[in-house]
Amino acid sequence: MFFIAWRQLTSKKKQTLLILLGISFGTLCFVTISGIQLGMRKYIFSQLLNNTAHVLISGAEQEIEAAPIRQIFYSPEQMISWIVPPAGKRDEERLENYAGWSDRLKADPDVLDFSPRLPVNAIATHGKFTASISMIGMIPERQVRISNVESYMKQGSFQALKAGGNNIIIGSGVAKKIGAQLNQIINVSSGRGPVRPFKIVGLIHFGNQQVDDSLTFAHLKNAQSLNRSPGRVAEIAVALTDPDLATEAATRWQLLSQDKVQDWQQANKVFMEMIKVQDFSRYFITGAILIVASFGIYNVLTIMISQKRKEIAILRAIGYGPGRILELILYQGILMGVSGGVLGLLFGFLMCRWIESIDFGFEIGGSNHLLLNYDFSIYMTAFVTATVSSMVASFLPAWAASRMTPMDIIRSET
Repeated sequence: MFFIAWRQLTSKKKQTLLILLGISFGTLCFVTISGIQLGMRKYIFSQLLNNTAHVLISGAEQEIEAAPIRQIFYSPEQMISWIVPPAGKRDEERLENYAGWSDRLKADPDVLDFSPRLPVNAIATHGKFTASISMIGMIPERQVRISNVESYMKQGSFQALKAGGNNIIIGSGVAKKIGAQLNQIINVSSGRGPVRPFKIVGLIHFGNQQVDDSLTFAHLKNAQSLNRSPGRVAEIAVALTDPDLATEAATRWQLLSQDKVQDWQQANKVFMEMIKVQDFSRYFITGAILIVASFGIYNVLTIMISQKRKEIAILRAIGYGPGRILELILYQGILMGVSGGVLGLLFGFLMCRWIESIDFGFEIGGSNHLLLNYDFSIYMTAFVTATVSSMVASFLPAWAASRMTPMDIIRSET
């Protein structure tokens, strides 16, 4: 059966080759587009999780509003008109019960680890140069367990923050702005107390200019001391055993406290919506190409069946039943789908390797080359899609051929 199907396909070499190229092109497009999109998505995900966490627990915002104040200080009968309505916040965001959260997270089997943190906005000065920085006060050994921040170190060691004294790790952009280098002393002020000297024990480079130009890391105790808020923890960054559990865990924990509990997908909702649009466009483009190729398969098989009516009559006359004829035509569709899919996977892989080798002249994640993804699921999805679309396209002409009888074919020929 396979031999007969192959002989019939090769009898129309030009048409068969064009269909194979159509299927291969659709598969190539899917593999290449998916490799680029998923590679960039993996990089951006790592950036997001380094700067946030799977779940971020922070103090609830204590905003001052007119309605609660009116209920507290005035009776419903009194007519109140605000000349200047109350606004602002009662105090800085803080966790009121860090110890309670710590016990709860330690007991949760889904929690890999967590890190208490205190973000501080400050000014770094070195000589006559200054830069606005966002200091993350955290516990170094905890931070490296909840993120791969340590792999972005350009100079020095992230673990050097555990040493005594005021040590700081600054972004490569911050170092460039203020002209500072490793092991030099810079002055840092949060505006709440005296200027404090910090020793640079490391330079970090994420490849994101906005982050590298402002982000710095210090030990939690040093950040608390700089901010004149000893013992204060503003947020807890939580790493889970599975990032996909973040939404469920955040929803569950939010019911237990007035603190703000936000998973990484909710915190980056706009980005997640953009990913959905990218996925839709990727599948739509590839689907459109494969649909065109499927119509080509349908047309080729329909024409071939029309031209091979006598051969089909002979096969029926020597004992080939409708099921065997259906199987014969389906074999041809499957052969084109499998062959086109394999060629498309090979061309797609080579295309990804070529794109990855191009120097684009701008930095992407610490490199001038695009980051591509070669996940096995991409190639499996592309191959299955090409094969299934070919089978579906070949079914209708195969069904029509299987319904032919020798007598019907003879009558139509006379």
